[in-house]
Amino acid sequence: MIRTRVLYLLMPLLATAAIAAPQQTARVGVRLIAVKTREEAGGLRARLLAGEAFDNLARKYSTAPSAGDGGWLGLFVPADLKKEFRDALAGLAPGQVSPVVEINDEKGAFALLELASEAETRTAAGCELAEQGKLEEAVTEFREAIRINPRYAQAHYFLGAALFELDNGVDEAVTELREAIELNPGSAEAHNTLGLALVEQGNPDDAVREYSAALRINPEYAEAHYNSGNALDDEGKPIEAIGEYREALRINPDMAEAHYNLGVALNGQGKPGEAIAEYREALRIRPGLAQAHNALGKALGDQNKPHEAFAEYRAAVRANPSYGQAHYNLGTALKDQGKLDEAIAEYRAAIGVNPHHAQAYNNLGVALKEQGKLDEAISEYRIALRINPNDAVLHNNLGAAVGDLGHVDEAIAEYREALRLNPGFALAHYNLGDALRLGGDRAAAASEFRDFLRLAPQNTQFNERMDRARNILVELEK
Repeated sequence: MIRTRVLYLLMPLLATAAIAAPQQTARVGVRLIAVKTREEAGGLRARLLAGEAFDNLARKYSTAPSAGDGGWLGLFVPADLKKEFRDALAGLAPGQVSPVVEINDEKGAFALLELASEAETRTAAGCELAEQGKLEEAVTEFREAIRINPRYAQAHYFLGAALFELDNGVDEAVTELREAIELNPGSAEAHNTLGLALVEQGNPDDAVREYSAALRINPEYAEAHYNSGNALDDEGKPIEAIGEYREALRINPDMAEAHYNLGVALNGQGKPGEAIAEYREALRIRPGLAQAHNALGKALGDQNKPHEAFAEYRAAVRANPSYGQAHYNLGTALKDQGKLDEAIAEYRAAIGVNPHHAQAYNNLGVALKEQGKLDEAISEYRIALRINPNDAVLHNNLGAAVGDLGHVDEAIAEYREALRLNPGFALAHYNLGDALRLGGDRAAAASEFRDFLRLAPQNTQFNERMDRARNILVELEK
């Protein structure tokens, strides 16, 4: 499951703090309303002086590209502004509105400017730094904005988001996001981001409530639907999660992560064909999405399409060379093709990424054993068992390897441990029977072979062993 990081969600908001000049200390934040007539500008100015919010009027009436951002132009050094803007801002205090300005280079265009408050300017500077990946410096700016104006909701919001993204204190992030919501309950973004932080805290139920709050404010908020789907999946509610992913994709059909997570959920519901379609759509949108290549490879492998699966695992590793599970799956595909050297290299790559991947050590041991490298195989099985001592398959495989070296008593001990962990493990009964027979315990060996024949599944993989077990039983029961 792909989780959306907070700053990914904030990028449209962060982008409003556009860089208009090299970083300098004497910058100011500026908002703009542009209209076609002096009379309209004068009417809006009167409304602003009467107390209406600049950003609301900008969204409703401004003809400038910045209208959707509440008129926010960005941070500027005053000397770099147009002369008419520079003159209009001269002498204004933060929060004040300029007289009507005629824009000289645009016929029939009149503007109103607002000088942003110091807290808003510091917050915008923090957003700028966050865009550049300088999160620690951004946090400093957001904290300074809050010191200047403790009731500035956006500063609390961005501080909470940055703290969460830094992974250095989700509890403090939650506190800041709750404060942002207390100050501005209508912020869908704050509710959504708080939901992400609550998931990180291990509170998916509370997270779902926050996503629901975000969606009550903005039902067309695709990321909130997507995140709600993730939380519902965490709660073991896949049907509801699928519904949320579909709603996110109705709003934003190009959300690759939602297609991928929908595919995972559908596959879990036994709908591999639909899952494959979603993985392919995710990859059409984002060809380098390694998780989708890996999941598509697994689904194709389950449909007995090994060559297509192999190609997807290769693509996953190319897209992300540090993707351990893709290396592991590629190793398994290579081993199935008999390419043991390449398979071993992929298993080792998987272990390099995740040294606690017990199954990778196991499969590496199996491949080494097939190459006749018993000592190396035994070493890998022992490492796997240190990671997962309660894995019956690992004990069985270690027993087979030490048995091939002639250590019958040690092999018997490993097979017995495998059966203690899983009494229905047919192959371990077979192997234990063989080891007991070699050790001279005919009666115990016969008992194990009987158990094997009782438990062995009826498939071609076991036919040869079943025939051999019957023949050995005839001999042992003479």
